[in-house]
Amino acid sequence: MGSFYVNYLPLIFTVHIFSAIVWIGGMVGFSLTVYPSVMQIPNEKMSVRTALRTLNRFFKLLVPVTLLLGISGFLMASGRDYAHQDPVMSVIVTSKELLWLFMAVLYLYAWYKIKEARARCLASDSEHAKDNVKLIAHYIFGIASLLGFCAVYFGYILRSV
Repeated sequence: MGSFYVNYLPLIFTVHIFSAIVWIGGMVGFSLTVYPSVMQIPNEKMSVRTALRTLNRFFKLLVPVTLLLGISGFLMASGRDYAHQDPVMSVIVTSKELLWLFMAVLYLYAWYKIKEARARCLASDSEHAKDNVKLIAHYIFGIASLLGFCAVYFGYILRSV
């Protein structure tokens, strides 16, 4: 694993950073720009449907990004062999992995809420659908973004050692 890691480190690192930027930046971008703009559409049902379509496209983009992020993170953690080095580094790697795992759970929960909001919207219950979209945009993406920034900081610590 060591020679593979050394030979492909620039590619692995680039894929990892790009994936993290898309994941975190996409959530921040949706919460701060797309969601407020979509909610200004006068027709409530139309605004909720537009937000749901946008979220659906974003989540389809996140599936391969999440896989690339996980695989590249695993390759970097095993290539540097943090488990057999300093215990503090091992704790940082484990903490970073747990942060991304929790964000993946939030992602799955948000996906469930999108499906629920779509069903409510189709049943002409746009008020509850709007509440689900608001939950995703304000709270789930907000928490996941903060956790993502923490994971980026941990990654910075690991790269600088």
